[in-house]
Amino acid sequence: MEWFDFAMYGYLAVPLSQAFFPQENSQLQLLSTFGVFAVGFLMRPIGSLVLGPLGDLIGRRFLLSASLYLMGLSSLLIACLPNYDSWGWRAPFALTILRMVQGFSVGGEFTGSIAFNAETAPRGKRCLVCSLTSAGAQLGFSLAALTAGLSAWWFGGSPNAEWTWRLPFLLGSGVVLLAVWMQRRLPESLGSPRTDTWRQLNAAVVERLQELVTRWRLVLKVMALVGFTNVVFYLAMVFLVDFSVRQSGEAAAANANASAIQTGGVLLVMASGALADRFGLLRINRWGNVAALLLVVPALWLGLQGTVLTMTIALLLLVVPLMMVLGTQGLLGALLVPSRERCAVFSLAYSLSVALFGGTAPLLAGWLIDQQAVGWLLFYPVPLGVLCLIALSRSQSQLAREECEPWETAQR
Repeated sequence: MEWFDFAMYGYLAVPLSQAFFPQENSQLQLLSTFGVFAVGFLMRPIGSLVLGPLGDLIGRRFLLSASLYLMGLSSLLIACLPNYDSWGWRAPFALTILRMVQGFSVGGEFTGSIAFNAETAPRGKRCLVCSLTSAGAQLGFSLAALTAGLSAWWFGGSPNAEWTWRLPFLLGSGVVLLAVWMQRRLPESLGSPRTDTWRQLNAAVVERLQELVTRWRLVLKVMALVGFTNVVFYLAMVFLVDFSVRQSGEAAAANANASAIQTGGVLLVMASGALADRFGLLRINRWGNVAALLLVVPALWLGLQGTVLTMTIALLLLVVPLMMVLGTQGLLGALLVPSRERCAVFSLAYSLSVALFGGTAPLLAGWLIDQQAVGWLLFYPVPLGVLCLIALSRSQSQLAREECEPWETAQR
């Protein structure tokens, strides 16, 4: 549900651009909307700096429920936000602020979920259980695409079309109810909080932030491990879908196909986790990254042809290797970081990578196409893929050792 709300903005980029930005230039409208999309990602490192240490000190449950409250309330406010015609410059400004809150809320959510699952997983099923976090994120993206497609189909030509984009955000605000349930019922994997007073908590957070400075090599290594896949994912599953909608005008068909592919991706993510438990986490992750590196250029070229058919083929080419990596990279990052600082270091590294590379990918792609520099767009992910394989190679001995040890020992 967290990722449903976060992804919905990307799939509703076209109607949001029409509602919140001046309409003199449709390409500029979309670039402005993707700019706000990128701002949400740029807030994720800030969220990780605040929520990550709190997840290590107060507990994983606090981290997860707090992020859901922030996401649900910001989605509700986006659904009620007046458009540009009614509010002028205040409308896009308020949209940007609320998108920043959404980005802040997911700053520690993914890594907090990975940490929680890893610390409570039964022996021999750690990879499968941790893959459920990525499967949940993928399901959120799938439901977002499906909801956007159904809204376009249902309201496309009606007088209520201006409300089409509001209803999915209103639906997503129900995530607050899940936060209430989690706060009351979810067990805490860390036991009791590690601080007793606010003064102790503040001092401990400052200490953790100071320690992060000394862990910059580990942060860079985790960033390299996850950067390539996030760029490919957001180029394929967000930008190509919106590009196809603009070129073909078939919003319902494009979003429905993307949703179907991503729903199949949920099963592939869990399958990759099960395979990693059997054949090795490092091996499955490397196979997925190599396959994605080989396929990304032809897939992007196909998707940029602008039809729903070519977009669908592009997504089908990339979905298997992408899901193989997404189902395993979370646990890889967790294994590299000691439990005492797992949320803080892993959250910062993951959020920085997604903010600098993944979240900006649709904005950069739109700008490159506007500059008629398609070749640069096609090969943009390749250097990141090479860096990912280098980081995997340099982490091989540590990951192989940690993967084979009981989780209690690996937490040292």
